[in-house]
Amino acid sequence: MRDKIYSITLSALFIILMIWCPLVFGLAEADIISIPENKNVKLPEKIYEDGEFLAPLLNSIERGKANLDNIYSNCLPMYENITVFMLDNERAMRGTLLDALYSLEKPEPVVAETIAVDIDPENLDIAEQETTEPPPPKIEYTAMLIGTDHLNKYWAFTESGKPYSEGWTDKTLLESEDELWRRLDSQLGHVNRIANANSDVNFYVYVCMRLQDTELFEEIISDIRPMRGEISTKRFVDQFFAELDMSAINAYDYFKIDTLENRLAYIYKTDHHESARGAYSIYCDVINMIANDTPEIGEPYHAEFKKVEGVQYRGSHVWGHGYREIYDDFEYYIVDLPPHNMFESIDGRRRTQSAVEAYESRRYGRDTFFDHYANFFPRPGNIAYTENNTGRNLLMFADSYSWAFSELIAAHFDTTYIVPWTFSGRFEYNEFIRTNNITDVLIIQYSGRILFNTYNDTQLVKVITD
Repeated sequence: MRDKIYSITLSALFIILMIWCPLVFGLAEADIISIPENKNVKLPEKIYEDGEFLAPLLNSIERGKANLDNIYSNCLPMYENITVFMLDNERAMRGTLLDALYSLEKPEPVVAETIAVDIDPENLDIAEQETTEPPPPKIEYTAMLIGTDHLNKYWAFTESGKPYSEGWTDKTLLESEDELWRRLDSQLGHVNRIANANSDVNFYVYVCMRLQDTELFEEIISDIRPMRGEISTKRFVDQFFAELDMSAINAYDYFKIDTLENRLAYIYKTDHHESARGAYSIYCDVINMIANDTPEIGEPYHAEFKKVEGVQYRGSHVWGHGYREIYDDFEYYIVDLPPHNMFESIDGRRRTQSAVEAYESRRYGRDTFFDHYANFFPRPGNIAYTENNTGRNLLMFADSYSWAFSELIAAHFDTTYIVPWTFSGRFEYNEFIRTNNITDVLIIQYSGRILFNTYNDTQLVKVITD
């Protein structure tokens, strides 16, 4: 009997590992079936440049290693259930340990100081006393560490006295301050180098901010004991803007999430990506910034927002912590845009599709952590507004933030070309500008990427300006 159980177990493992997982992966790659977006999609760890010895062979090996990782990370049966179980238990153990450590700390005693003041009642002029209203009470917050990965710590935030299910999640960088300053200096060098490479175009920079980059973060963490030692990265952002070469850059701007209301409205509570309202805010910022130099691109289009009923969106943060109590509603914008064509690659191959009809018909992923942001918004590399006649063509260096707003920004140009952060190989900057009559260039990325190259995947180093 024991031998039969052993044989059955081995056979099941063989079928899963050698047949089931590769089959599911292949069917998903061919768009025949869909699998949960589990946030574990692996890209090649290294890309060998053209001209390097055995580059094609080495790149094939790197792609093969990444695909093997994808096959056995995302296609195992009950993968999502197993991962959630492990994350829940890890978070519970971590919380118990932190609570125990904090309970051992003894707060310093507070000594009240009494000051005696002599007041002469006869000389007291009541009319001269100020009667200003007291300031509104300061909102206090609590935070709980709920997860870590190799790049970030993940936190749940809420107002004091409220459950975390009514709050939001965010993350802080793990890199040391010295390393962040080194990375900032490197990224500044690339941005200024590209800006100075061609004086025939208007050049713009836009930073899609994180909570840790704002004064709001400093305000929130000031009274939260578990967050002692966490740094604000606002001074890094300030330094970045201060050292941009404004002799070559027309203007810069940033994502306005420096109030709690904007943070919760403009970025998903469980994701670092912007919501539909955040995408519209970024779009308005960019168009208004560029229109100061070229008013012919027009003013931002009006947008309305519609909620997709039934969606509980748990975004990219969840795979760093597994905290499921918080979720977002999912909205999209409705804008009456001119006729246009969108293609998935910068050279105009393979037309993109809209997900509005599918979502309105309730045809969308129902898995707990299905990535609605990545599934809903298109990923264009080339957008042509066929009836525009602005005489202006835009080149954007962008990342996944751009999926939610690139269609809007492109509506103000004749053709928009988008270089994604996953771009491989060399990008011949000046040649592309000449060939495609580029008039405006915009670098617009998530701050973790444009400031710090957190993921070691920035494409700016691949932009050849010689």
